[in-house]
Amino acid sequence: MLKIYKNSGEKLQGLSLLGLEKGAWLDLVGPTEEELEAVAAATNVPPDFLRAALDAEERSRIDIEENCLLVLTNIPVQYSRDSYDTLPLGILITPDYILTVCLSTTPVMADFGPGTPGTFHSFKRTRFLFQILYRSAALYLKYVTQINRLTDEIEKDLRRSMRNEEIFEMLQLEKSLTFFSASLKANAVVLERLLRLYASNQLPHLVKRYEEDEDLLEDVIVENR
Repeated sequence: MLKIYKNSGEKLQGLSLLGLEKGAWLDLVGPTEEELEAVAAATNVPPDFLRAALDAEERSRIDIEENCLLVLTNIPVQYSRDSYDTLPLGILITPDYILTVCLSTTPVMADFGPGTPGTFHSFKRTRFLFQILYRSAALYLKYVTQINRLTDEIEKDLRRSMRNEEIFEMLQLEKSLTFFSASLKANAVVLERLLRLYASNQLPHLVKRYEEDEDLLEDVIVENR
């Protein structure tokens, strides 16, 4: 699925590839091969950058080509009461566009879209990137709090009875925390590199420097820690 948006004042308007405009946000969720090829041709983004987030086992990293920055980060997802995992999210910045790529819809990106006017601007690509990363870090905190609360409940039940159900729940939660821990450590490396790139102004044509954006990136790093 491909959706394209651009801010017009406080409203988010939909666009098509044929009517693509500078400052647009291209959001790909579980895209088809035809969509990937069409987007790569329209935006001049390396096809392998677009496909990076479509491998569920891909680790967080930053890749740079002359006119494209790929920030690949692992974001948290919740599948059930006691089942959590992470998914790769690719965020690509070019001189004209920002693109996001993920295997499925996620709570991280649910904060951005037609129903959230004024919360972000598609043409402020650097700030939008940092806002997505901040939302991901905040969601990790929320889920860890939920896991801790659920763990306390299960421990109380285990004191009263040793049922297999509670033991399996605890094992599932432990696995979820293991996934989170590995992803957060990898994300931390990406964030530190992003901060260095931003502070040294190595990518002025892709990542523009603004003082308030730097503060936001530092907030993301704190939340991630």
